Amino acid sequence: MTWLLDCFYVAAGICLLPWWLRKLPQAARYRAGVVQRLGFSPRLPAARRLWVHCASVGEALVPRTLVTQFMQAHPDWEVVFSANTNTGVARLREIYPGHVVFYMPLDFSPCARAALNRVKPNVVLLVELELWPNFTQACARRDIPVAIVNGRIGARSRRLLKRLSGIWARLWEPVCICCARSAEDAAAFAEAGLPAGRVLDCGLLKCDALTMTRDPERERRLRELFALRASAPVLVAGSTHEGEEESVAEAFEALKGGHPDLRLVLAPRHVERARQVAALLEARGLRVARKSALEAGQAAAGDAVAVVDTIGDLVTCYGLATCAFVGRSLIPPGGGQNVMEPAALGKPVLTGPYTRNFEPEMSLLKGAGAAVVVQTAAQLAQEVDRLLSDRGAAERMGQAGARAVRQSRGATARTLARLEPLLQEARQPGT
Repeated sequence: MTWLLDCFYVAAGICLLPWWLRKLPQAARYRAGVVQRLGFSPRLPAARRLWVHCASVGEALVPRTLVTQFMQAHPDWEVVFSANTNTGVARLREIYPGHVVFYMPLDFSPCARAALNRVKPNVVLLVELELWPNFTQACARRDIPVAIVNGRIGARSRRLLKRLSGIWARLWEPVCICCARSAEDAAAFAEAGLPAGRVLDCGLLKCDALTMTRDPERERRLRELFALRASAPVLVAGSTHEGEEESVAEAFEALKGGHPDLRLVLAPRHVERARQVAALLEARGLRVARKSALEAGQAAAGDAVAVVDTIGDLVTCYGLATCAFVGRSLIPPGGGQNVMEPAALGKPVLTGPYTRNFEPEMSLLKGAGAAVVVQTAAQLAQEVDRLLSDRGAAERMGQAGARAVRQSRGATARTLARLEPLLQEARQPGT
């Protein structure tokens, strides 16, 4: 099966090569880390080493408390990180300074083997899912235990992995344990073929890793940069994807009549889209200021839409919000983004209906009365208008979200307790 999968990757690579060559000069994410993706990861000396893989920006923050507590309990271990994207690598380097961070190798057997030979991990942790079969099989051949933490699995992935495990009996063999984020995800992993005895419901690591206190100094700098008055209501649209900015702009324009001092801060999920987003907004007649241009000396306008084109500022932006819309949720297929970040800061949360990747989080917030689902730009404008017109309701909604996050903490301790036997075994000589 490994050989067949490699053949598939070669065929797919040949077919996609013209597309990739066209994309290469257009955006950094298509050319970043090419050498490391081919398996030339940093060459590290032998040591007790934990390799933590986070797909991208959204997963980078998830294991923060887990890593901190792991290092306190195991100071003789080294922790290294990988990601699939340039923004993910940049975010990991920001969150975990002093740690080695690199690009995940392609799931092509020679690349996976080369990376493992250079990094030499004792244990590999995959955050959420990221099950790359050739990589995990290469780990198994080296007796390197693989664990999934904050495990989540959508319906589509569950069906695919269930079919694959039916024809590839060893697909799940390298995964020694899966610490799922919910009972529903634990059941889904078992249905996908992972033996039920290896799956445990440990809760949401994100709740432990979330920032629940605002940073007044960073917020003050952003307020000054964006020329936001302290009394002005602010709608923050975070992690938006293509097609959603039009809906957010439409809602913003509809709201300006009743709330003339309303400001919009828009943070696209992929920062390389910032110019495109700014052009779209300007075509609608809106004044726009990109954060990087403001930092370079562009004068701030008191009514401009602030477009965030830098990495690592979204949480601070949420701190400025009167209410927050979380993207990748309004247009199918969507999937959602991290709704817990604004909720942890006590902000009322709005999303679209397509949040399949964040079902436990949405269930938690909706059950607490801390999130509202909207279907259209008109509904988004209607709900924001309601919250701006009734600040008491907005405050209660935000407090309910923060309370729900606080009450859901504790997944880090449960996950570490489940991982400890695996770590102890990996510490033995010859493993």
